[in-house]
Amino acid sequence: MDKRRRRRARWLLFWKQEGLCFYCQQPMSLSFSHKDNIWGNAATLEHLLRRADGGGNKIRNFALACRDCNNRRGAVDWRAYKALRSNHRMM
Repeated sequence: MDKRRRRRARWLLFWKQEGLCFYCQQPMSLSFSHKDNIWGNAATLEHLLRRADGGGNKIRNFALACRDCNNRRGAVDWRAYKALRSNHRMM
């Protein structure tokens, strides 16, 4: 996915998700500068079905996740990880 399409996808998902992380539902910061995108709450494009598992670059396969959730998910299925983060938030 080229830079312009990634930027557009991030804007659309940020608006659709009301600025909240897909997994932990915490507010995210949206920046397109690499230098500004270092915080844990930085909005990152997340492949729901990982590329390693055959997921593609179609918009329907993306969600916006904070950098912390994106980095912590690893190889866990997105549904299982979302449930785990939702349960953690309730406690």
